[in-house]
Amino acid sequence: MKQLFYVLSFLVVMLMASCTDGSHREFNHLLIELAGQDEEISGQDWKKIQNYLQSNQDHFEDFFEDGHLKVSEVEAYITDFFAKRRPPKHIRFVGINGEALKFHIFVERSGSMTAYDSPNGDGSFRSAIMAMENSISGKVRVDSIGDKGYTDYRKIFDEMLNRTQGDEVSILVTDMIYSVKDMEGVNPQKVFNEAQEMVRSVFKDAVKDKAMLVVRMNGSYNGPYYSYDNSVKTFNGRRPYYIIVITSNSNMEQLTTDPDYRTFADFRSLKGYENMCLFTASPIYSPYCSFLLGGKGLAGHFRPARGQEDAVTRLTDVEPDKDKGYVQLTLAVDLKGMLTDADYLTDIRHYQLISDDGIKLKAIRPITASDRTPAEKKYLGTATHLFVLAVPKVTHEQSLKIRLLNQLPAWTQQGSTDNDLVPDNATTFGLNPLLQGIYGSYSRNAGDTPAYFELNLNIDN
Repeated sequence: MKQLFYVLSFLVVMLMASCTDGSHREFNHLLIELAGQDEEISGQDWKKIQNYLQSNQDHFEDFFEDGHLKVSEVEAYITDFFAKRRPPKHIRFVGINGEALKFHIFVERSGSMTAYDSPNGDGSFRSAIMAMENSISGKVRVDSIGDKGYTDYRKIFDEMLNRTQGDEVSILVTDMIYSVKDMEGVNPQKVFNEAQEMVRSVFKDAVKDKAMLVVRMNGSYNGPYYSYDNSVKTFNGRRPYYIIVITSNSNMEQLTTDPDYRTFADFRSLKGYENMCLFTASPIYSPYCSFLLGGKGLAGHFRPARGQEDAVTRLTDVEPDKDKGYVQLTLAVDLKGMLTDADYLTDIRHYQLISDDGIKLKAIRPITASDRTPAEKKYLGTATHLFVLAVPKVTHEQSLKIRLLNQLPAWTQQGSTDNDLVPDNATTFGLNPLLQGIYGSYSRNAGDTPAYFELNLNIDN
C-alpha cells in the first residue's frame, strides 16, 4: 500500500511538472511570435503576455506576488530568453509599465511655410501645432528642419525614419512640395521621377517596422508662393499643408488605444482638418469582432461553435434559408480610433474577403440604438459598425478572412497637380507622385497587399 502511495505521488509530481513545462514552452512560443521579428514588446504585446500569465498563474508562481504580476521579473525573463537564443536578440519594451512616448515636432522652414503663419491669416496653422503640443503630457520638443531656399525631403525623411527609435514619435509639419536647389527650366515630370527615386532610396527597409501617417490640413495662406519653375506669385487665400507622423507600428497603434494619447490622435478635431491616410507594411490593428446571433437582416440557420462566450467568431451548422435560398450574416466590428477617414472605413471597395465559397460583403453601417437589443448586447461588445455578409452556400468547413486594405485614398490624387504656375486653394504640386512612391515602398515590404487589419473567422455547414 505504501509502495502504491509513492508510485501515485511520483506520477502526480511528473504530471504537474509536465503541465508546467508545457505552459512554459507555450509561453516561449508566444514570445517568439510577438517579438521574434521586430525585437519589440509593444503595449498590445504586453496585454497578450499579461492575459496568458494570469490565465496560467499556477504554472508561473515566480512571476506573481500576492496575486499581482511582477513586471520587472517578466521583463528580465523575456530579456534573458532572447539573449540566449541563436542569434541573440536585444528586446525593446515600448509603451508598457507606464513608459511615456516622447514627441518631437519638426516645422519645415522653406520660404513658403512662413505664409501659413502670416499676421493677416486666421491663425489656424499655429493653432493646430499648439493643439498637438497641449494634448501631450510632458515635454515636447519643437524644432525647425530643412533649408529656407528649397525642401530637401531626402534629408528630412532620412532623419525622421532612421532617428526615430523606441518610444519616440516624430511629427513633421510641411507643405509637401518637393523641390531642389535649382528648379528653373526643369520639366515637372523630371521632378516627379526624382521624388520617387528619392523615396525608394530613403525608405527601403525602415518601413518594415515604422508607420507613417499623412494628415491633410487646410490653413490660411498670405504671402509669396514659389512655383515649380522658381517664379514667385503672391497668394492670399487658403492652401493645403500636411502633418506627417512617423513612429513604430506598435507606437502608432498605442496612439489610438491608449487613453493618454487619444486626444493627440484625434486629428479630426484640429482646425483645418480635411483628410488622412496611414502607411504600414503590416496590420497594426486587432479590432474586436463577433457574429450576431439575432436581429434584423439575418437569413438562414446557424449556431455558434462550442467554447465561445462573449465574442462569436466560429459558426457551425450553417444552412441557407429554405425560402430565400441563401445565408445572410451580420458581423459586429470595432472601427473606432483607426487613423483613416470615416468614409474609407465604410466603403466596401476597400475590403478583401477570402473564402472558398465566395462570401461577399454587401454593406457596412454604423451601429444604432435599435441594434443594441438585450439579446445581442454582449455580442456587440465595443463594436461600432455592422458588416452584412452574403453567403451563397457553405460546402465545407472553411476559414473566412476579412481585410481592410491599405490603399491610397482618392484624395491623394484629387489634391495633386503637375502645374502650380497658378496656385490654388485645393492642390499640392507633385503630391500624388510623392505619396505613390512612399506607398510603393510600404507595399514592397508588406509581402502581400498592405492591410490595416485582418479578421479571421470560421464557418462550417
